[in-house]
This record gives sequence, C-alpha cells and structure tokens, in this order.
Amino acid sequence: MFRPVAVGLALTGAARVRAEGEALATELAEEVLAWDTTKVLPSPWETVFNRPSNRDVGSVTEHPIWDKYDLEVFPDSLETVQEQDGFPPTIAMGRVLMKENRKPTMPPPSYRMTGVGGEEVRHLNGMVNPAGETTVWGWQRIRYLAIKTWMNYWSARNSEKLIVLHASGEVLYAGCSENTIASKYNQVITASGGTQKIVLAAEVSPWPVELGWRYDQTAGIATTRTDFLTSVGVSDSFASTYADCTNTTVGYCTTPPKYQFANSGFIMGPVGDVAEMLNDFYYWSGSENNLVNEYFLHNPDQVALDYAGILVLSLNNMKLDASIPVTVEVASGAKSFKNLITGTNVCFVHGGGNSFDALKVLAQELLADA
Repeated sequence: MFRPVAVGLALTGAARVRAEGEALATELAEEVLAWDTTKVLPSPWETVFNRPSNRDVGSVTEHPIWDKYDLEVFPDSLETVQEQDGFPPTIAMGRVLMKENRKPTMPPPSYRMTGVGGEEVRHLNGMVNPAGETTVWGWQRIRYLAIKTWMNYWSARNSEKLIVLHASGEVLYAGCSENTIASKYNQVITASGGTQKIVLAAEVSPWPVELGWRYDQTAGIATTRTDFLTSVGVSDSFASTYADCTNTTVGYCTTPPKYQFANSGFIMGPVGDVAEMLNDFYYWSGSENNLVNEYFLHNPDQVALDYAGILVLSLNNMKLDASIPVTVEVASGAKSFKNLITGTNVCFVHGGGNSFDALKVLAQELLADA
C-alpha cells in the first residue's frame, strides 16, 4: 500500500525543494474544487434495472459491486525525507477514493441538510429499490471495506502505527509537517486527560440531531471539555462568537452554542485502536458519524475531541463570512491555516454541511499565487 515518492521541485525564478506537505495541500485543494456536489452517489450494486423480464432485483445488498466503484484508501503523502528515502511515513494518512478515477466517495455535503445523498431507483412495478438512504449506506459499507484493508496492512506491521483517516472531497490541509501533526495530536490527548488514544474532530452541531441529548446524559465529558479549553488557553464561550446557529436546517446548537460534538470527518490514532472503534461498521445500520459518536460517548477515556481546533477545525454551522474562524496565511511563500479561535495554526479544515462553499474559497486561496 505504501508507494515511494519522488523529490518534487517547483520553479519560482530558481529551483527550490518543495516544502513538506506542499504537494498534498495542492492535491486536496484541487480535489475540493473539482468535486461536483450536485451529483448524488450512484447505486453501487451491479444490477440491471427496468427490463420487462426484470421488474425488481430483490435485495440490492445481495448483488456484487460494479468494478468501476472499486474503492481504495489513497495515501496523503507529505513527501517527508523519510518517504523520499523509500521508507513508509511515521504517520500513515489517507482518504477513500474510487480507484478508477480518484473521485470522492462521500455523499455531497448538502446531504446533511437535505437528506438527499444517494440515487434511488424506481422500477417498472413502482417499487423503489434501492432507496436513497440505502445507496448512502451501501457506499458507507464499501468505504469501510477499503479502510479495513488499509488498516490491516498497517496493523500487521505495527498496531501502534499512527494513522489519519479523513473524509474525501471536503477536507483541506496546509502548513503542518509530520512532526507538527504528531505534536498537535499529543497536545489534544494531554489536554483531554492523557488516557485517550484516538482524536476526533469536534463541531457545534450533533448529527444526527438526536445525539445531542446524549451529551447531557454522559458523565464527565462536560468537565473534560472545560478543562481542555482552560489547558489550551481558549475561552469556554468562543462558539458564541464564531458559531452561526441561525438556521435549524443546518443543525441544532445548544444554548449557548458549544463546540462539543464528535465529527467523523477526521480520525487520528494508533491503527489498532481505530480499527477497534470501527469494528462494528460493516453491519452498522446508522451513519458513520453516528457510530463514532456512540463510541466516544461509551469510551470518553479512549477518545478525545479536538475542542478548540488545534489539529482539525470543522466549519459546519460556523459563521462563513468575514467572521469565519479560519484564514489562509502566507509566510516566506508557504501557506498555512490560522485558527482565529486559538491564534495558532491548524493543520486540517473540514467543510461539511453548509460550509462547503466557504471551503472552496479557502481551497482557491491555497492554490493562488503567493
């Protein structure tokens, strides 16, 4: 699964060595800008629809997957010196794409607000099979199979290997070396109490919305969040400044809003621990976001949320105008994300839900000439 990478050169009047992670920042920005979010996920099952001799297909989940929808975890190479020397990265990072054309495999970001994320097929006898929700679930299932293959590869070599998994087509990266990513991961763990192994992105709105009340029922997590913010020097009320929460279609917020709910768009931790968290995925009937939220609520001593956007910042239901909590900075020709909540750099930005248009603006700024 590991592929050695070549040393990259860019020309800016004179030849220079490409900075660590520069190519990945470009790759993910182009992936965001190229994604046609008006298209829902197609039915992945190999079936023939609407023939007189085949008015329905039974359970689509019993059919094989079309070869064109074969998926793979594509590596996020930072082109570290270690990788350029032909060795695997210290942190294995990636996202699931279609193997044939490297297209994203997530439902469109608007799915979170509209519920329209997958193709539904109406047959000649009037039956709808699959329904749109079944299509979304099918893609979730085959994404997990690709992730499982990738995790098995790394776990067989070292179950403590740090990995990063993030959503395809709606995550940007900029400005962090591999050492910086590891340092920020450790900072989140330490600020959370030190027992956790997995770090998840956080956000201001629970999804699905019914998860919200569970956070009030789970002992200890409110105290952990308060202690976390105190430890990193961030005001407990920062979400009141940066969250929008004016449109309930975008998502429910507490009163006052708090950046406190788990977001599966970014996962980092030892591969063995991440594999254990996702172990029930293949037979899980809900969404992946629901699964990681449930795992966090049952295992707050094993999972930490990035309550301040130290490593990863989620933009759904944030203010997306001039008050957006993240900006692109340029220093000596290198670009990075500045988290205005912490006043420091953040490595990854997730633009799900209503924030995808704002994410595209950030992607354009990353690709613009410095």
